[in-house]
Amino acid sequence: MDGIDKITARIRSNAKAESDAVIAEAKLEVEEMLKVYEKEAVKQAEETARRGELKAAEHYNRREAIAELEARKKVLEAKQEMLDIAFNRVTKAITSLPVDMYIEFLSRLAARNSRTGIEQVLLTKDDREKYGAQVLLLANGLLAAEEKHAGMSLSDETADIDGGLILRDGDVEVNCTIGVILQLIREEISGEVANVLFS
Repeated sequence: MDGIDKITARIRSNAKAESDAVIAEAKLEVEEMLKVYEKEAVKQAEETARRGELKAAEHYNRREAIAELEARKKVLEAKQEMLDIAFNRVTKAITSLPVDMYIEFLSRLAARNSRTGIEQVLLTKDDREKYGAQVLLLANGLLAAEEKHAGMSLSDETADIDGGLILRDGDVEVNCTIGVILQLIREEISGEVANVLFS
């Protein structure tokens, strides 16, 4: 039995040595694999963080651009509102001129925009009653002074307008209302007015 015990002991010893060697080798492989995976995990974490930073920067830039556009829009709206106020004040200033100046304004407006000299002049109800005859007399006088036909007449109709007048010759009407005149002027001089208001 002594010989069998020795053989068994040797087999056990060899098996243990082999087993220890396999375990040691497996431990080394596991450690190597852990190092590789750890490096890969660090690399992926860094890449994820970098992508996150890029996305955050893009998101911030987009939000900033949107905020800038909104701010510009608000500034433009405020400027537009101020221009509206300025032109509304001009409308009120014209309709609030002293009587003689307002009559002259309407007369010159009619004469300057007359094409045939025989148009009917439409005024607001108030202007027609107060100044219609005077406007017509002065407008025809201005046409005659320029040696043009001077046969404009006062229409029986009145116009629902903000001031100024309408010239009618048959089916053709020339809109000389203060609103239309100021709109045309506004298109031409809005830039200059904005420079004065906002400089």
